[in-house]
Amino acid sequence: MGRKRSSPINVLSEWVKRQSMRMKICLGAMVALLALVALKLTIHDLNHFYIGSEFIHALGIIVLIYKLTTKKTCSGLSLKTQELTALFVAARLVTIMAGGIYIILDVITLMATLWVIYMIRFKLKSTYIKELDNFPLYYL
Repeated sequence: MGRKRSSPINVLSEWVKRQSMRMKICLGAMVALLALVALKLTIHDLNHFYIGSEFIHALGIIVLIYKLTTKKTCSGLSLKTQELTALFVAARLVTIMAGGIYIILDVITLMATLWVIYMIRFKLKSTYIKELDNFPLYYL
């Protein structure tokens, strides 16, 4: 029968696709700036964002451990960046001033990161390709 009307989101998406790259970049910058202003005006307690980001980071590493244990390969992972992450979390844990949930989340993240390093170095050493781990060592 008749053609269905597109949703406003689809119409907007098609309009953006038709714009030039310069216009898309300007629109993206304006949307990002408006989002930052909206966050600044509406959010007054940033602790929730910190706790959420730490929780998501710890959850991501736990999912990575699950993948390493089920797939039995660490191909594509950088051992050097995992070591840098562990170093950063350990330094933050040593210098942390607050207590409670912050320390718990940092300890979980550090332990999970150390487990990933252990898996790459010892358990899955045969699947680790050192030549492709081209993260510059002087960053460490």
